[in-house]
Amino acid sequence: MQQAIPSLTPEIKQRLEEQGFQPFQYRPLPGYANPHTLSYWLTNAGLGVLCLIGRHYASQQQSIRILWSTAAVAIPLYAIGTNAKLDGLRQNNFYRKTLEDRLELHPLTRRAWERAIETNKGYQDQLREQIATLEAELRK
Repeated sequence: MQQAIPSLTPEIKQRLEEQGFQPFQYRPLPGYANPHTLSYWLTNAGLGVLCLIGRHYASQQQSIRILWSTAAVAIPLYAIGTNAKLDGLRQNNFYRKTLEDRLELHPLTRRAWERAIETNKGYQDQLREQIATLEAELRK
């Protein structure tokens, strides 16, 4: 299968480096955005307290409180949900598992995958036979 983007040759890499281009490197998440750090939870706690203070001030001023209430409820729910979602990721940022990595830990999935491949091959062979018989009938 042809690659969508061809790989860079050493000559092209050298020319790009001479022009000042550098290979892309992931930056680590800042502490306030990484749910595995204390600063993330402190930031969210601070925002939640700020929302509760804003809600209290809005009620004193007889203003709309629904915006402050929604934020005060949504911030902790989002923080908990984010932490639950990222628990399965590896330490390096934005790691995406390959199919082999996914199948490695799930033998049922691997067996289902292999069975699906066998079924697909059988179906493809059956289609090829039907096409060959139809072409033979058309040539007669």
